Amino acid sequence: MKKLLAVLAGSATALLTACGGGGGTTQQLAGDSGSTSPLAAYVGTWQSACDHHDRQLLVIAFKTDGSGSLELTPTGETYFKSDCSGPVVATDGMSAQITGKPDGTADMQIKLAENAAATTLRVDKITSSVPAYRFQRTGASVKYVLLDGKNNWCVDVDNGDSCMEDKGMHPALSVPGGLSLRGNDLYTVMLDKGAYVLDMHYVKK
Repeated sequence: MKKLLAVLAGSATALLTACGGGGGTTQQLAGDSGSTSPLAAYVGTWQSACDHHDRQLLVIAFKTDGSGSLELTPTGETYFKSDCSGPVVATDGMSAQITGKPDGTADMQIKLAENAAATTLRVDKITSSVPAYRFQRTGASVKYVLLDGKNNWCVDVDNGDSCMEDKGMHPALSVPGGLSLRGNDLYTVMLDKGAYVLDMHYVKK
């Protein structure tokens, strides 16, 4: 199962290790603020590759307060079939909105695949923050059950079931991360033990 919350992945409490779905619409700042920002290229809906029933979505928009910061809405989709075809049977999301505050740019050496050599990415650094939040799962066939003494949301898939533990409320977070664009490929990076590393790869939907 994949991490849903890419921009906050530096914190273990901010990992959504489950499958889910959803989407959203994008918005920009009033006037020319959005179009003149170096972050304007990131606005839109992005999706990851299918990973055994799971596909991650990330919707990026400008906040409407004129600050130039981003709103980031990560969701997850769980499909009945392992190749992510057919209907979505569950949607995972967060109860609070993530804000991404610009923090300059930097050229970074990042491995884009596990066994690949590092390549140079121009990264737009952001500080991502979110108030206290919880993860949630919805869907017509989602069941809330007790597994090994812990509350879980579960949904049937073609080879068994997909479950996500309900860990209740998580504390507010503010962590460094970054975004990098190559054509229609979006890479999110996170700070791990003092160095930025690849977190997720998306393509424009």
